[in-house]
Amino acid sequence: MKCFTYSFIFAILLIGCDQKNKASTKLSDNLIIDLTLKSTPKISFGYLHESRRISSFNEKLPKYYQSQLELLSIKDNDSVIISTLNTDYRQFYYQMYKKGFINKDQFLGKGIDSLVEVNKPNQIQLLASIKFQGETQTLIIDDNNNGDFSDDKVVTFDKDFRIDANDSLKIKSLPILNFEYWNYKDSQIDTFKRKVIVYPSLNYFTFSSTENEVLKKSRLVLHLMDYWSGSLETENQKYDVAIQGLKNSYLKILIKPDSLNFSPKSYVFNNNFSYQIKDSIELDNKIYVIDSITNDVSKLILKYIPLKKNIYGFRTGQKIQNVVLNDLSGNKINLFEITKNKSFTILDFWGTWCKPCIEEIPKLKKFYKTYSKDINLVSIAFDKDFEKVKNYTVSNAMNWQHFFADRLNRSSRGGIMNNLHIEEFPTLILLDANQKIIYRASGSESLDEIKEILKLK
Repeated sequence: MKCFTYSFIFAILLIGCDQKNKASTKLSDNLIIDLTLKSTPKISFGYLHESRRISSFNEKLPKYYQSQLELLSIKDNDSVIISTLNTDYRQFYYQMYKKGFINKDQFLGKGIDSLVEVNKPNQIQLLASIKFQGETQTLIIDDNNNGDFSDDKVVTFDKDFRIDANDSLKIKSLPILNFEYWNYKDSQIDTFKRKVIVYPSLNYFTFSSTENEVLKKSRLVLHLMDYWSGSLETENQKYDVAIQGLKNSYLKILIKPDSLNFSPKSYVFNNNFSYQIKDSIELDNKIYVIDSITNDVSKLILKYIPLKKNIYGFRTGQKIQNVVLNDLSGNKINLFEITKNKSFTILDFWGTWCKPCIEEIPKLKKFYKTYSKDINLVSIAFDKDFEKVKNYTVSNAMNWQHFFADRLNRSSRGGIMNNLHIEEFPTLILLDANQKIIYRASGSESLDEIKEILKLK
């Protein structure tokens, strides 16, 4: 891991220096990258783009759920639970309104334009049958979408597998299923056939709390096993492109030099190459906007911007934007005012709710005691309770600079949390005196790797 990290850091710095010393390449105003769907090799994109949750409508739409059981000829005493993945939220609730499962006020409250939905075909649903019996949980996925589970594979799990759902050997051995859905844009429908696995997961992080036992037993995760791949070549560099997600409006785009490797396990590392639609990217001293992806995800279009400007970002080698932070005394402080007085600054993103963050605090305290003369340590708590954070830092003698980002206030994500794409906790980011990112990672080895990097400076 250490060799991998250091080689990446040096490669990024070398690529940056190399491009600055070369003349601009004759790239066209628009770059069009052809994309194909691939199943291998494995690339980590992060749960938000790789996975979707599946559960029953037993609690949210009980009449509709009962109609599903009746349609599938399932009786309540059979103890079978039906889970449903809807692939188009708006079309689903439009159908619920048309069929009388929700009333007009409920439908209008969803903010759905019925004039758009009336022109769409019925959405494709993925149905799953779940049954607990003795020490096992059986799962059947209707992956041919015929509404009949009798011609589909039965997969058996230990009844407690769903509690942690971290048996990698079991997950790797699961059958690869076919998953069909469509995307709609500008009156165009494009159908996709993806490769997925499905498994039980009671505590998957996007599920909300509930006391409904049927709902808890119904919880599954769909994990995508393929992604779109492409390549880009300039005069000075070749790039690999990888794209993941289900909806075209929410895709993760990875663009990296081909001299480096994507990580199969760490999406935090891969985020160094992560972009979204309308982000800027520098190629051979020219700046492009990642303009669009065709609705069928066959082409990625980059448009040239004929203006020189600094690109601020969250990736290693990029300079971060200045932001105003809220400290634990109620003051607003400019981030660059903090970073300018020492050679290095570490941004530590944590929360009192985060067990791994709490476990790292003794190491942070020891680190700060050793390096405080040369390094600013700035902890930013993404938390719900301001007073809890303040009391925790005092009672645990965390004697460095602390700031608060309100976890309950979505607008707080428009600041440093959003700018630096903080998705995992704890995350550590090492900055130099010019506010450029030298290193970013998440996990128990991060602080040790920062120590090794500092020895090289």
